[in-house]
Amino acid sequence: MKNTFIKLLTYIVKTRRTFWFTATSKTKARYARTSLGSFWLGISTLFTVLCLGLVYGTVFNVSNFREYFLYLGFGLLIWTPICEAINQAPLIFVKNANSLKNSKIKPIFFVCQEWAFQIQSFLQAFLIVFLAFLFVDPNILWNLGFSLIHFINLFLFIFWLQIFISLFGTKFTDLFQLLPVITNLLFLLSPILYQKKNLGGFAFTADFNPIFQVLRLLRNSLIYGDLNIKIGLLIFFANILILFLSLYVYRKMEKNIIFYI
Repeated sequence: MKNTFIKLLTYIVKTRRTFWFTATSKTKARYARTSLGSFWLGISTLFTVLCLGLVYGTVFNVSNFREYFLYLGFGLLIWTPICEAINQAPLIFVKNANSLKNSKIKPIFFVCQEWAFQIQSFLQAFLIVFLAFLFVDPNILWNLGFSLIHFINLFLFIFWLQIFISLFGTKFTDLFQLLPVITNLLFLLSPILYQKKNLGGFAFTADFNPIFQVLRLLRNSLIYGDLNIKIGLLIFFANILILFLSLYVYRKMEKNIIFYI
């Protein structure tokens, strides 16, 4: 088993430049005919934050709009790659069926490629939104340097989540229809548009929401400078453990993927 994991990890490391390049090409192709290119990733997020911030800030009687815009903006920004990763994961192997059937490329390569695409999209949007928010609160620049562990946790969380969903989503195709419903419900039930206290007696549900925990730690570190190093490290080791579990499940199912596509 140890040799199997080493071979798999070695393959991922060796192909890192390839799947990172193909992910970049995918982003360029997506905005090939636009004037602003991938800048639209950040611009669209800023526009969404502005519209939703004005509407929901009024609905929830927000007293500090400056802080609310930061809260909402970083919440939407972090939520987007998680949501996209979940919704796109079941189709990873199906979309690349021809390559899997006619080449020696391992299925994990396409999971890494989709993961790289989500990370690149997030970082490009984050850069634009972060620069805009600097005018709202310059202190977030200082907080950025203390948020590294939470960024790593976000990236690891997306990676193993995509591995699991891509495997089971390929075998059970109904999952593709179900996941958008689940992600929409999670978005509405998670304190992203509103504060946790607005949940009232149901506030405890946020504590059992792993997606919100990853989002909350990164958002709070950026806005308020809350390091939460102990919790961050705890989640980091949990991510590593679940990542190895996901790779173990992948190795068990790898040879059967071709029969499901």
